[in-house]
Amino acid sequence: MSGSSAPIDWTPMIVGFVAGLLSRLISLKSGSTHYPGYPSGYVSQVALAIIAAMIGSSVLTSLIGKEFTAATFLTLAATQFRDVRNTERKTLEQEEKLILVSRGPGYIEGIAITYEARNYLAMLVALLTSAITQLGGLVLGIIGGIVILIISEIFMSGKHIGDVVDVQPAKITFDKGSLLYAGDVMMMEVGLPHSRERYEKEGLAVVLTPKNERGQAALWNISQRQAIAYEAAAAVGVQKDVGYPEQTPLCRMEMPAGTGKAGLSILPVDRDINKLIRAIKRTPVLESSKWSRMTSPVLNRKEM
Repeated sequence: MSGSSAPIDWTPMIVGFVAGLLSRLISLKSGSTHYPGYPSGYVSQVALAIIAAMIGSSVLTSLIGKEFTAATFLTLAATQFRDVRNTERKTLEQEEKLILVSRGPGYIEGIAITYEARNYLAMLVALLTSAITQLGGLVLGIIGGIVILIISEIFMSGKHIGDVVDVQPAKITFDKGSLLYAGDVMMMEVGLPHSRERYEKEGLAVVLTPKNERGQAALWNISQRQAIAYEAAAAVGVQKDVGYPEQTPLCRMEMPAGTGKAGLSILPVDRDINKLIRAIKRTPVLESSKWSRMTSPVLNRKEM
């Protein structure tokens, strides 16, 4: 057709789209956070992944084709992913009302931020892969896409509690008749005799000792300890029902000594201490528990 522009090479866009989509699908799994769920959660996340990958892969093609209006529109569309965080947060907050051991606001915010960031990462992977394909050809684009996928997964893999905290099994004991202890850490007062008997016969306990400043700052963070309790309950279950606070899994600092250690007590369904320790170690370190010297006042104590 006379007067038409040169034909567009769609290869960079296709390769970039596939790489961007894969970067999101690789991380799209229902782990201990139990989200997304089947099928609605997966459908919405896959749809967002397709949109993000298409935006990232088509920007360069639009600019090369001198479709500046389309490129601008795509950039504006990308800003709408900021609403993903609010959507995920609201969904998880509604789910909080239906579970016996809550994640806590800090864990929910961390999950929401991660879902938002994953979509932006899919766009970036698609954009970089399409650029490499445009400059170096199909083979180099595929190799570059694989390398970028690996780098992106390493970049998005944050620290876990096991990286900064040592988790060891502890014995459940009672002092002064009703004070429940996990090792040396006083947890709570258990008033009912039959509840104390259940803890002694069926309960599990661990002591968490920080390895470094980041570990201690994490344990002092209330949201982090709630996330640990949630992961523990998700891994081994909990013998708890509505209206029984004594059966609630609890992660508490050693007070008033203030050594920086924490204890966790739980009445599990599956009495497997190894599974409990693995779950605690896999708990992600929350963004809200970032290290700072102001949050770690007893780092230099010799007992640490």
